[in-house]
Amino acid sequence: MLRTQLLQNVCLRVALRAAGQRAATPTSHGCLHYAMGVTRTTMLPSSVISYNSYATAAAPITSTNKKRTGKAGSGAESSPVKISVEDLWTQLETYYKHHNVFRFEHCDRLLQRLEATALGEKLPLNAAQLQFLLGSCVPELLPVQTSKERLLLFRRIWAQLLRVEQPTLSHYHTQLQMLRQNQLPLPDHRALLAEIATYNGAPDAVLYSAMLDVAGASGNMRQATELLAEMRQLNFALTEGNFHALLLGHARSGDLPGVKNVLNSMLAADIPHTVSTQALCFVSYVENAELDKARDLLKQHADQFNAPQLLQMLRAVMSCPKVDRQLMQQLVTQLPKEYVNDVDVPPAINSLCIQLLHRGQAELMIQLVMTLPVPSYNEKQNIDGYGSLLLQELFRAHTPLEQMLQFAGQLRERGQNTRALQVLTELALRRQPSVALSCLEALSTAGESLRPHYFWPLVLHQHKREGERGVLRLLAEMQRLGVECDEPTLRVYVLPNLWQTLQQPRQALQQLDDVGVRPSQTMVHVLTQLLQQQQVSQAQELLQLYPTRLQLSTMVAPLAALAVHLRATKRYGPFAQLVQALQQRSLQRREDFVGALLLQMCAPQLRLSQEPESLLRFLHELQRLELKVSPAAAESLLNTASNSDVETRQSIAKTLQKMRNPELTLPADAVTSGGFIKHPRDMSLDELECHLIELEAKQLNTRGVLRRLLQLSVRDGRLERALELQAKCEALRVQISPGMLAAILDLHIKLKNLTRAEQSLLRLQQTYPGFQIDEHKLIDYAALLVHHAHLDQAKQLLQRRAEQQRINGGDYVIKNVWQLLNNVAQLAAKEPLPASGLSVTFETFEFLRKLGYCQAHNALLGPVLREWLLRGDLDAAVAEFERLATRYKHTPLQFELLSLLVKLSNGDETELARFAGTTKESAQQHLAAVTAIVTRVHGAVNMNSALLLALAESGTETQLRRLIINPEFRLNPDQLLKNCEHLGQEGAVRTLLRLARGARGLQRSIDEQRIYDMLLNQFVKTNNYEGALDLYDRLQADDELKVSQDFVRNLVQLLQVNNVEVPSSIALRAQIR
Repeated sequence: MLRTQLLQNVCLRVALRAAGQRAATPTSHGCLHYAMGVTRTTMLPSSVISYNSYATAAAPITSTNKKRTGKAGSGAESSPVKISVEDLWTQLETYYKHHNVFRFEHCDRLLQRLEATALGEKLPLNAAQLQFLLGSCVPELLPVQTSKERLLLFRRIWAQLLRVEQPTLSHYHTQLQMLRQNQLPLPDHRALLAEIATYNGAPDAVLYSAMLDVAGASGNMRQATELLAEMRQLNFALTEGNFHALLLGHARSGDLPGVKNVLNSMLAADIPHTVSTQALCFVSYVENAELDKARDLLKQHADQFNAPQLLQMLRAVMSCPKVDRQLMQQLVTQLPKEYVNDVDVPPAINSLCIQLLHRGQAELMIQLVMTLPVPSYNEKQNIDGYGSLLLQELFRAHTPLEQMLQFAGQLRERGQNTRALQVLTELALRRQPSVALSCLEALSTAGESLRPHYFWPLVLHQHKREGERGVLRLLAEMQRLGVECDEPTLRVYVLPNLWQTLQQPRQALQQLDDVGVRPSQTMVHVLTQLLQQQQVSQAQELLQLYPTRLQLSTMVAPLAALAVHLRATKRYGPFAQLVQALQQRSLQRREDFVGALLLQMCAPQLRLSQEPESLLRFLHELQRLELKVSPAAAESLLNTASNSDVETRQSIAKTLQKMRNPELTLPADAVTSGGFIKHPRDMSLDELECHLIELEAKQLNTRGVLRRLLQLSVRDGRLERALELQAKCEALRVQISPGMLAAILDLHIKLKNLTRAEQSLLRLQQTYPGFQIDEHKLIDYAALLVHHAHLDQAKQLLQRRAEQQRINGGDYVIKNVWQLLNNVAQLAAKEPLPASGLSVTFETFEFLRKLGYCQAHNALLGPVLREWLLRGDLDAAVAEFERLATRYKHTPLQFELLSLLVKLSNGDETELARFAGTTKESAQQHLAAVTAIVTRVHGAVNMNSALLLALAESGTETQLRRLIINPEFRLNPDQLLKNCEHLGQEGAVRTLLRLARGARGLQRSIDEQRIYDMLLNQFVKTNNYEGALDLYDRLQADDELKVSQDFVRNLVQLLQVNNVEVPSSIALRAQIR
């Protein structure tokens, strides 16, 4: 396998020296240099090379190509997890090991971390690693970026190198190689020579030759002439490589006669025209559109060129505005067999194909790959790796779907990668679900069988994008493609995402049947949901309508839970009728479903075993309908009634005797011992309370239950009960465990009792010095200290923890950190501004970030901005907002700030009084500035959605409607819906109602009825029937609005679940009898 000499110089310099090989200077201009016998999956060395500082140290940059870098950049910005430099280096190394190219995003993230390192602090990378990164800034290794982008990246790496060591001569050679391969000019060679001479001595002929190569590669003949003059003064003899540099320089300056003169000069100097010279002549002809001469030269020297020369010539052909495809095929055909006969696209061609893709030349890339020979695999080789990187790059380059399918299809047809369509489909499911269905269709057309789990990511994508309608549409597509939903697909992915549809079971089963999901597949799941909602009559109607066989084992638990409710309401008959209907449709006719259900009903947590009279009533109704149980179930049930009176026990025995059927078999997972008592660690809070009462009544040991109950009560927020339990533990002198002490500390933190919290913490540290308190509890305690104006003490506490133990931080403690920062903002607003001019909250945030408790997050930056708002300094708040947006790409308190500025712009006197010195005009200026900042960070469409909600919150109805009616006002429907759902969760009913009314009658992406349904669904989730009724009354007061029938039905269901009488007006609308 062939590898570039650049990587030889960069990665294997030490190894080559040890092998006694002479390091060759660049002699072939504008091409890639190769050496034989290096394996394809070369591992990056742990220490490697560097670059020159002829340009100033560059600030952090990102690629200007949004198409390539936007996604990765946003992902890095929004990620709250702090990745170490070692992990980032490993990512870069692993990607290079597998693909022989680098991704700009990996290099950029690594450099961002290095640039964030404070001056004077030791960098995590050594000079050799930085030099390796310098050597990567060439077209072959970073094929996606432009030459200018690679240059900017190089400057950033060079700036980091200067922090580690003074550049050596090898670093400057790496710089010159980068400039030559990127065809970039050397601005001032004399300045560079002076810089090198300062630390590395006088320049030699090798260095002058390298600079001459750069001048020639960039076509700068004026500089080349100056260099030749200096070389002549220093008595440096001209080599073949120097003539090649001049030849290429004349060619790239458009001077073909000059090329001829160089060739004559070579002969005059007794330097023959080698094959390398002919390769450069070919490049010269191609770059100057002399294709006929190039063809003649290729024909004249056929089969004489080696792989590096052919690849150099191929790159020249592919760089032409109009590519000669026949010439391209001739060059590829002449490549050595040992180079192209591999299980993947050769590295240099792979890199060239990536460049073509990102230049929008996918058709040309496909034709180039199709000219390569079909690989032959052995038994141990991966057969789906050929072109896998190019399949990934199709998505990164946003290639049209037709060309994606064309490339994968041709790889499959030619036998280069028989699983190319499968690989493309998997990538689409991960990266771009919107095109995955077309890929699956192509896979089916190619004769591959599709399986249900292929569609799992699509179900989630469709639900997120189009809601339940999208899920049903996808099921119809699965039916069209001949894919039948299996049980896991329905249970885990489909039915949980059809919650609203399943509210009307009949219609739901019909809709699912229309898209290929048979009622026999969904009946059990729909019935389970009806049983959980205690809708017995609807379940019976469904069973009568669809007489299908059912697997009843999964329905035992919901039926047993339903029995608890029906026992309380004395509805034993309907329960028995439902059990009979289910039994008649059982798939396992010899399995004792009734017995298993009764045993589950008698389990300790359902307490039916302690009410034998109720058990007898259930048995009577079941026996009346001639339902049978197995002998094992009858014996076990009889044992549960052993503590009842004689008469009841005899009645139960007689009834069970009539119900016995020896042919029935109890399922293996049924409880046959009358149930078991859970361990306290497995009990819920209510179960623990009952267990405590039982233990106290029997005067048994309650210490373990008290400990567990205290911890769960604190965790669940039952603080008054937790105080009672603590007093009880102290009275009984219960031995305190470290977990229990931590719970007591948490209790007093939540009660904001600093004195008791300090005592608990001191006791915990003295009693169990090795016990580490959870991070979130420690942060909550620090927040309590700040609440009582002890900010310095809180910082010391957090500092000590960071010194003693590694901090995990992350999403786990983000709410706790937010509360801490919010307390800091409240405290700081009451005190004078520090002399530094920075807010105390921002300094605290930076303090926490450096210790590892958090990273930049939109929510955590909110308190930083809030401090200025609490101080009443609007100018400083807007300035802080701009600074945070510029530095972190976040817009904290965006909705609140926009709403406030809208109020102030409309002259709200209350708000103007809060912010001294603020006028309507200045507020309008601030509003324009904030909207511009949001547009810069999130885009104009998302900013419009935010502004619309701000107007709905604080603007006038005229302003709101004027904005919506404007045809140039574009919205992001998904983002708007997401924001509306968040406001609904926050209880902003008035804001959403104003938005809905403002959109009435306008054909925009804002669905008025959907907003009302969303509000009602939020009330349903929180079981807030009073809020739902208030919403209905508000809507009824609007004469122009007619509430949908679905809205009314859902409201009625919420009222019925809470046993609230349905008002007559609502009952009439819902047609309830």
